[in-house]
Amino acid sequence: MTTTPFAHLARVHKLLIATYGIPEWAPDNDPLGGLVRTILSQHTSDVNSEHAYQRLVARFHSWEEVRDAPTDEIAETIRHGGLANIKGRRIQNALHTLTDQQKEDGSTEPLSQYLLHVITNCSPEEAWDYLRSITGVGPKTAACVLLFHLGLPIMPVDTHIFRISQRLGLIGPKVNAAKAHDIYLKITPSEWVYALHVNLITHGREICHAQKPECWRCPLSKMCAYVGNVNIQKICK
Repeated sequence: MTTTPFAHLARVHKLLIATYGIPEWAPDNDPLGGLVRTILSQHTSDVNSEHAYQRLVARFHSWEEVRDAPTDEIAETIRHGGLANIKGRRIQNALHTLTDQQKEDGSTEPLSQYLLHVITNCSPEEAWDYLRSITGVGPKTAACVLLFHLGLPIMPVDTHIFRISQRLGLIGPKVNAAKAHDIYLKITPSEWVYALHVNLITHGREICHAQKPECWRCPLSKMCAYVGNVNIQKICK
């Protein structure tokens, strides 16, 4: 019987839910705070990035203040999050880009409200395109903001998901991370996105490690190209 990418994904999704359950989805409707949080989360632990975020919002009263502060002051505030100089510039560049767009639109509301209003007037794909137009915002960062902070079904592809997707044959061996986002957008029903994202990450952390994956106890092993059971890569190109 021929396996299509969607049928294969459906089986993966079903088994992941049976193994890890259905995670609670509780967006906070704060896309700008989410954008800053996501930038801070890059290449560091959740604990460190959250500490950096809390220091930032405690020190500055608005995102406009963060935008206009000296960059070295931002970097010092978020030092616990790692790569502080780079992340400080990225945050401020994103805020300046938003400000320029806001001026073009003739809006005078706070930046946080402006971004929320722009995104809520877009379709999920339009919102994803819009966020990626902001300086320094890539496909994964944009998808994280939409999924976690607005409840929009755009699938972020992190290192865990990318690795597992190639091993399972959900994406081909020559597909890069940017293209993987586009593939998931096409093959994933919107109501699956959040649970699939969270459960794939959990699976990557607990079983499907980058080094020495525990294939012997993996609920997906019978459909995994990595362990040689099926050649899904050819089927799912």
